[in-house]
Amino acid sequence: MFGFGKKKRRATDKITQYATQVGPDAVFNGMLQGEGNYSVHGKVIGESDISGILMLELEGEWVGNMLADVVVIAGSVKGHVMAREKLELQGTGRVEGDLEAPVVAIAEGAVYDGKIKMAKAANITHYKERRGIEPKED
Repeated sequence: MFGFGKKKRRATDKITQYATQVGPDAVFNGMLQGEGNYSVHGKVIGESDISGILMLELEGEWVGNMLADVVVIAGSVKGHVMAREKLELQGTGRVEGDLEAPVVAIAEGAVYDGKIKMAKAANITHYKERRGIEPKED
């Protein structure tokens, strides 16, 4: 009745803490690599190979290719995005590049310009955001 015991469907529902954060005023240039959960509020110019969750926050920008077990995009990306398990494009997310993952979820309002590559048996999930995050205006 009050949401206790509900199945956690979003990748971010499972995060208790981030191992690494790129702050809002930071610019990281290079290869972001490691284990754990990563949160990007600033700008990354480069690539990633993360064993864990890579969260590109609303104000985050990424120029280059992204690879992680789970990728959640609320900010903007110019590059190829690949997730080993799941890729979630939130309503504020913008991607110029291809999306590749076994499971892809795209929120209403999200924008992508590229191809989507998934496992043959999988389906793209489209959803309407109901958690108070509004898409940003272009």
